[in-house]
Amino acid sequence: MRETIEFRIPERHAARLLEPGLGVRLDESTRKVVLPIEDKRVQEIGRIERDFAQKGTSFFLGWSIHRRYTEKEIQSAELLNLVIRAYFEPPGSMCGTEYDDAVACQHCGAGAPMKTPLILNTRRVPKNKDIAQTIAGEIVVSPRFVDAFQEHCLRGAEFRPVLHQGRKGPQLSQLVVTSPPLKLTSRTVAGNNPFDLDERNEHRCPMGHIAGLNQLSELYVERASHDGSDICLTDKLFGDRRGELRPESRLLISPKLRDVLTEMKAKGFILEVAHFE
Repeated sequence: MRETIEFRIPERHAARLLEPGLGVRLDESTRKVVLPIEDKRVQEIGRIERDFAQKGTSFFLGWSIHRRYTEKEIQSAELLNLVIRAYFEPPGSMCGTEYDDAVACQHCGAGAPMKTPLILNTRRVPKNKDIAQTIAGEIVVSPRFVDAFQEHCLRGAEFRPVLHQGRKGPQLSQLVVTSPPLKLTSRTVAGNNPFDLDERNEHRCPMGHIAGLNQLSELYVERASHDGSDICLTDKLFGDRRGELRPESRLLISPKLRDVLTEMKAKGFILEVAHFE
């Protein structure tokens, strides 16, 4: 596995504090820097970021971690993290979907069940994708995803109709995971960013619902918590409740479902290796 980290840094900061020639300018005001995560220059960026944080600001505008696997690594994995890459809005709550927020956690907002079927403006769903999700984490799948899942007798999910707001868009189903959650272990690292692991627990729920604001490492789960289902969610969530955004679990799949998705050339996601412990 090759792991890199990408930063978007204001050019005025990069020109002053980074070595000459590091990264590429995207425009007059922003520089993109991509480095292997173990590169010593990443730690130097971390040192600069901590200095900025002490002054109440940030050195970089954004960051993202990229993991690239060989085909052998993907094929030999016992468990995979299905990372959805097709997002859309507005979320269900802005289209008429109702949630019972009265029973959600008062600290983190997790655990609010739907009171109605999922209602979406389905014309806004990315075209030609077999799986996508709203910015609030509501997951929809294509008819051929549903057909393949059922045809191969896969376990761990059910599919509910999605209602349309306004003019009817493509036929979709809501993916509802029914299997027991997989328990994250302490080897799963989460935090505010790669240099701030949220030691003050500003973005962790005192009730234990939230692993952290962002996932920083690969996922590690307890093998004993897996009942053999082909699709599962993690027991802890990532993110926080801000406006329409809700904290989300991670979606984990079996090699069998991986093979089905590969065979049908499904679109809308990437796969990362996850680990049993």
